[in-house]
Parts: sequence; structure tokens; C-alpha cells
Amino acid sequence: MAKTWLSNSVAFSLTNDTYDNGTLDRRFNNIAEDATPEQLLAVGDALTTLHAGDILITTILTTKAQIA
Repeated sequence: MAKTWLSNSVAFSLTNDTYDNGTLDRRFNNIAEDATPEQLLAVGDALTTLHAGDILITTILTTKAQIA
């Protein structure tokens, strides 16, 4: 059975007392097929530097592939 990669997206969840519900989600599309976990976490860590007090709590990579 053939599997063809279509796309990747990543979602970062940040927590901070200043957010209405305590968390903020940031999503990015068009992530490279060969992006490593270390690279994705580096982006998440960089996001935490943009707003004082942010803490990265989750990073979710979603991959879409066509089968057949």
C-alpha cells in the first residue's frame, strides 16, 4: 500500500496568567516534511520569548498523508 505525504502543521499551546482561559494556541501550516522534533521545540521555545511569563505546555505535529 502506497503512502504519500501531503502536509504537516504544528500547534503550540502556551500558558500564562494573562490569557483569558490561561492558555493560548498558536498554529502554523506548511511545516517541512523533514522537520525534526528538536527544530519544532526550538520554535516553541522562541514563541515563549515574545510575551513575558509564557510557558510552552504542548507541541502537536499533525501529518496528513494519502494512502493508496
